[in-house]
Amino acid sequence: MSLIRALKKAQQGLPLIEAPELSTAVHWTPSENLPIHRWFRYREGFSPYLLEHFPDSKYRLDPFCGCGTTLLESSMRNIRSYGIDLNPLATFITRTKTKRYAKKDRDLFVKLSGDAISSYRSLRPAPRPHYDLLDKLFLRESLNILLKIKSFIDSTESSNKVRDLLLLSWLSILEDAANVFKEGNGLKYRNKRRKPGKYITLTDEEWIPRYFGKSIRLFVENLWKQKSAQIAEDMAKFRISPGCTPQVRTGSCLDLDNIDFDRPIDLAIFSPPYANRFDYFEAFKVELWLGGFVTNSKEMAALRNNSMRNNLSARKYLSEFTWPHLSPFLDNMDDSASSVRMGIKTALQGYFHDTRTLLANLKQVLAKRGKIVIVVGNSAYAKSIIPTDVLVARVGQEEGYNVKAIKVARNLHVSSQQRQELSHLSSYMRESVVILEKN
Repeated sequence: MSLIRALKKAQQGLPLIEAPELSTAVHWTPSENLPIHRWFRYREGFSPYLLEHFPDSKYRLDPFCGCGTTLLESSMRNIRSYGIDLNPLATFITRTKTKRYAKKDRDLFVKLSGDAISSYRSLRPAPRPHYDLLDKLFLRESLNILLKIKSFIDSTESSNKVRDLLLLSWLSILEDAANVFKEGNGLKYRNKRRKPGKYITLTDEEWIPRYFGKSIRLFVENLWKQKSAQIAEDMAKFRISPGCTPQVRTGSCLDLDNIDFDRPIDLAIFSPPYANRFDYFEAFKVELWLGGFVTNSKEMAALRNNSMRNNLSARKYLSEFTWPHLSPFLDNMDDSASSVRMGIKTALQGYFHDTRTLLANLKQVLAKRGKIVIVVGNSAYAKSIIPTDVLVARVGQEEGYNVKAIKVARNLHVSSQQRQELSHLSSYMRESVVILEKN
């Protein structure tokens, strides 16, 4: 079957709706300057504006809670919420952002964040993680300053609440103090510049003063001061509603016990990892290692292996099962493409198998007529398109849900490698909100 015929057949009879009003709600950018949300840069989430389209829920669950968009917005609006994420960094940040802080907590945070700058230079650095790439990821002076500030945080005798705030502030400046930054499917080095068809490497004499300025020490200190001031400002203005502190767990949502909070859920709203080969743990390896959330390569591998199978690093697909709705898109792939040789067909089978497991689990915890809202993006590999929004809806149908709508929020760009081959199908490259309802 040709690709265009397969795409048309896959979405036949499904309620696809153009919804440009959701275009700014399906990505994190609108959140980056919002109070509390801005405490940690987490581009993988959706905007809190998405929740405004589903205001009637009383008990919300986010099985991929990330850094807490759903939970934070719910707790500030007197709505009970529950979250889970496999990434221990993410759940730490979510718990810290969604606690109730009193004026005395803010005052102590302000004092200690100031004390950190005035006293860190006399301290010994905190122990370095046993991670071989640290010297590539940071300049020696920058890392030394960061580890000394971490030593101050570790030595404070403040409450756990305030110490966690200090640690969150420290974690949030690591990327800006590093030689790398998050982009696409991982980390990019600041001394690399993209030129047509290649990258060039800048000398240390060129890129270091251009980025860090005249003083690395002042640069890192200013990062700390700015982030601490931002957190203190937000603490003075916003409070979590009494009795609405979210429940947060660290673990896999593919395990039914982890998403059962002994409460019927009327809205499960989330954005799972897209089927895009991105290894999100790779993107957060700086914070995971330096923050002590992983201490060795086996722990890092375990996170990848237990994640949803959206990339080639996750655990291998162990079943002979082939899903008829997915098969035409795998069959249309060019078998000579590198992504196919690396195993993308196997990964995609695993991805939709995991989607089925999750939707089956959610059915056990949803109230009658409870809704599932899923933000997903379609992808392209080896001259074929994977219409994830439609395929997720088909999984939902097979698991007994009603497909209420597939709301197409915005178009996505086809990668440069696929652009020429798939330009006539660019309308199928989109980001959508799939809405399911339990019978």
